[in-house]
Amino acid sequence: MHIFKPLKYSLFVLALAYDCQSFAGGPLVLEGPTGNTPVTYQNPNITVNVENGALGLFSNEAADVLVRQALELWNTVNTSTVNLILDQTQLAIDINISNYDTYLPSVDDSVFNADDNLNPIVYDSNGEIIDEFFGPGQSDYTIGFAASILTLRSSYFEEGYAVINGKDLGLTETTFKLLIAHEIAHFFGLDHTQVNISNQETDFGSPAFCSTDSRDNYPVMYPFICRNLLSLHSDDVSAISALYPAADINDKFGILLGHFVDESGVPILGANIWAENTSTGETYSIVSDYLKQGTGYYKLYLPAGTYTLHANSINPEFNGGSGIGPYASTILDISFIDPHPISPVTYQGDIDGSDEIITIPLNQTITIDFSSSGGIASVPASSSGDDSVNDLFGAISHATLLLLLTVIYAMRRPRLPVLRFKDNS
Repeated sequence: MHIFKPLKYSLFVLALAYDCQSFAGGPLVLEGPTGNTPVTYQNPNITVNVENGALGLFSNEAADVLVRQALELWNTVNTSTVNLILDQTQLAIDINISNYDTYLPSVDDSVFNADDNLNPIVYDSNGEIIDEFFGPGQSDYTIGFAASILTLRSSYFEEGYAVINGKDLGLTETTFKLLIAHEIAHFFGLDHTQVNISNQETDFGSPAFCSTDSRDNYPVMYPFICRNLLSLHSDDVSAISALYPAADINDKFGILLGHFVDESGVPILGANIWAENTSTGETYSIVSDYLKQGTGYYKLYLPAGTYTLHANSINPEFNGGSGIGPYASTILDISFIDPHPISPVTYQGDIDGSDEIITIPLNQTITIDFSSSGGIASVPASSSGDDSVNDLFGAISHATLLLLLTVIYAMRRPRLPVLRFKDNS
C-alpha cells in the first residue's frame, strides 16, 4: 500500500511593510510501523528537479538562482546531514496548466505520478496551477505549496514536489528565497513552529502578525512570513539537525526532556513548549506530546548553556494549513479546546515565584516534568517510556485525511502547506 502525503499548506501571510528550531514544531509527518516515526528521506542527499520555464518576472535562470540560494540555507547547517541538490537537466520543459498533471498529482488525487523518480520544483508563472488546486483567485494570496509521498507504514519519503507562484505580488528576492526555503523544508519533513512569539498575534486586529518582536526573531518556519534576514533562525537550525542529525549531534547539543501536565498530573496535549537561552535570548520549541502518545512528552535539543523553560497554548489562528503540531488540524482540535488556552507558564522548580535556571551541558540529558502551575510534576511510571519510540524529536504533522482506498493503494492527504500573501502596508 502507498499513501500520498502532500505536506501541509504553510499559511504564510506577507506584510509589505518590510522586505520580504530546541527544535521547532518538529517533523511534519509521522508514520512508520506504529505510526509514531517522524518521516524523512532515507538518503539525505536529495535531488530536486527544476523545470525550464520562467517564474513570472524572473527568467528561468534567475528563478534557478533563487531556488539554489534557498536550498543553501539548509545545506550549510553542519549539524545536519541534509544535502539538497539542484538538478537543471531532467525537466527540460516548461511545466504549466496544460501539462502539470504529468508531473504533479491530479487535483482529485485520482493520479499521483509517484513513480517517475523526479522531485519537481514547478514555476507556476501566472498562478494558474495554484488556482486549479485551490480555486479561482487563490493565486492572489497563495505563494506556493509542497508535498511528499511514502509507502504506508514506511519511515521514509519516496518522492516529493513544490509549486512556486510566479504571479507578481510585489515580493522582494529575499522574501522569495525565504518562502522557497520554507516550502522546501515542508518537502523534506519539517513542521511549523511558534517559539516564544506572542500567541495573540492575529490577522484580524491587534497585535498584528509580525508585530510583537523583531522580525529577526521569527523563524523561517513560523506559519506567517515575518523574517526579513536571509538566514535561518536558531530554531530552524536545531529542527533540521534533529530530523536529519549529523553523526556528532550529541557533541553539539544537550537534551532537555520530560512531560507537561496539569496540576493533577493529567497530560496536556498540543501545548507550545519553549526554552530560552538566558545569555543569547535564542529560543527553541516543541509541541507537548509530539509523538502523539497521550503522555504530554516533550524533548528539546539545545546548545550548551543556561535556559528558562516555558509553556503556552498554540495561537488559535495556527490551525489547518498553518497549524503547528499534531493537534491543530482544525480550530476544534485538541490544541484549542479545554484545558487550552492555558495561562503562559514558566518552570519554577521547587521555589514558587522564582524562575528556575536550567543548565544544559553538551551530550547530557536533563529531565524535567513540570505542570501548568509551573511546579515540579509527578508523572506516572507508565508515562516515562516515550523515548523508546523513534524520537528524532519534534511535533508530528496534523491528522491525515483519507482520500482514496483500494485493494492495492491507500492514499491519504494531510493539509498542504500553502504560502499566502496579504498586503498589510
